[in-house]
Amino acid sequence: MTCKGGKWRSKQFGRNEDGAITIEFVVTFPLILCALAFSFEFGRMFIAHHTLVNNVRSAERYLARTDLTSDRIDKAKQIVLTGVPSGGTQPPWIASNTIDIDTSAATFSSDDFREGGQVIQIDATINFQFLIANFFGNDSATIPISIVEDIVYTGE
Repeated sequence: MTCKGGKWRSKQFGRNEDGAITIEFVVTFPLILCALAFSFEFGRMFIAHHTLVNNVRSAERYLARTDLTSDRIDKAKQIVLTGVPSGGTQPPWIASNTIDIDTSAATFSSDDFREGGQVIQIDATINFQFLIANFFGNDSATIPISIVEDIVYTGE
């Protein structure tokens, strides 16, 4: 814009495109950041769900072939949380967890193909913690992820 004789040229102001790309960038950049953060958190949640499903299935395979003592059930809970029976560090996406292993389910009749088998049910729920919410100071933003699996106890 130029000033000639103390008056702004309004026609040139309407046609001037200097800085238009900067304004478009400033308007769209927050939207791009939000989309990127959403896809990042969705990927983390998908990995957490996949890991929990695999750990629950590993714990069930472990319990299906061993005696059902309280020590073995505690090891199965560690398998669900960390992936190994000896324990270890929990994944960073777990805010809190509740794991219930039910070994008191019904016993099948002898005419069933699972003759004499006892059902073991693992009900694992973790509270997935969002990192983006922590960035904004809300460390309690979680969503529960729950997996329930049944398997027949085959014995030692």
